[in-house]
Amino acid sequence: MSKTTPFIWIRLGDADTYNRFNDLADAAEYMALFAVKHVWHCHKFGVEAEGLTGQNYISLFFGDAEAEPTRDLSGKDVRFLNNCLLQEGRP
Repeated sequence: MSKTTPFIWIRLGDADTYNRFNDLADAAEYMALFAVKHVWHCHKFGVEAEGLTGQNYISLFFGDAEAEPTRDLSGKDVRFLNNCLLQEGRP
């Protein structure tokens, strides 16, 4: 049986729906569309950003095709995501 690559699932606060991406760079591009410039690792299966904190945080995790979490983001994943967000914010 071959191992499938997990998807990245993201929901920007309570007003968003779950969106599926193939990698963190694509997720960062989506986040940048909503002016997210920097995130910090805070919750299991999620991060916070300016304006998206507490109960209205960003759900962000690796998961299967049905959006069932398979693993949380690591510190390395959060650093990569912030580097992508920084690049997205450049003119």
